[in-house]
Amino acid sequence: MKKPTLTQTMRYVVQWGMLLYLASISTTHMYRWPGTSAGPLDAYCPMGGLETLLPFVTSGQIVQGTNFNAILLLGALTILVLIFSGGFCGYMCPFGTLLEWVYKIRKLFWKKTVRLPNKLSSALSYARYGVLILIVLITFAIDTELHFAHIDPYRAFFHFGREMTTELWIVLGVVFGLSIVLERGFCAYLCPLGGYVGLVSLAGFTKIKNNGEKCIDCKLCDRACPVNLTPSVKLEHHRCIMCFRCVDACVGTKSLCVSLADKEWR
Repeated sequence: MKKPTLTQTMRYVVQWGMLLYLASISTTHMYRWPGTSAGPLDAYCPMGGLETLLPFVTSGQIVQGTNFNAILLLGALTILVLIFSGGFCGYMCPFGTLLEWVYKIRKLFWKKTVRLPNKLSSALSYARYGVLILIVLITFAIDTELHFAHIDPYRAFFHFGREMTTELWIVLGVVFGLSIVLERGFCAYLCPLGGYVGLVSLAGFTKIKNNGEKCIDCKLCDRACPVNLTPSVKLEHHRCIMCFRCVDACVGTKSLCVSLADKEWR
């Protein structure tokens, strides 16, 4: 494993801080230690806000298992994504961090990099939006319960073995298996919250740009991308997680840069 750049080191610190924070919340809620308290796990995930937003707006109801904090989190996430585009996925999502590091550990023992063909990868990324729409509409149309909680891999892992069912173990196994083979495979192709982030990030202020005049077509940035994008040719901003690994890889010509509101800052 290569020595991480300063940018990646900072990213890892933020990632693990968020992961450990959520783990502490989850264990506090699950085990209810004396003198501590925490709400259900879904109340600390913006996805819960997406699921409960329509019922709340139309009838004032809150989906069972979430609370109003989830809607506030969704609002905060939306503002964050408008500023930093997909940076939430690359820096702050605890489950994305977990899956990224599962892949990194696998690479220590099996160094082969598996990538889907670019066109297939791009087409499959739209499945996230289908999953997102399905979850939101079914939750709203049927009644106010978390109908997909029994197959939610995020919920399954952060319950740390408690309240697990055969279905959850199977889903968790499939998600981890996918992430062992394909880096951030679940994030890139199936994550509904990633789908929401992708849609909002289209209006985001932060972008990665390629100065074609400087590019020597070495493809180092393409190989560095954890979600199988091709910044050397065209960057699909709705899929980018703003991890800046492509920018770090472009050390020779520095044709890739990060812009905030069309002003280059890196």
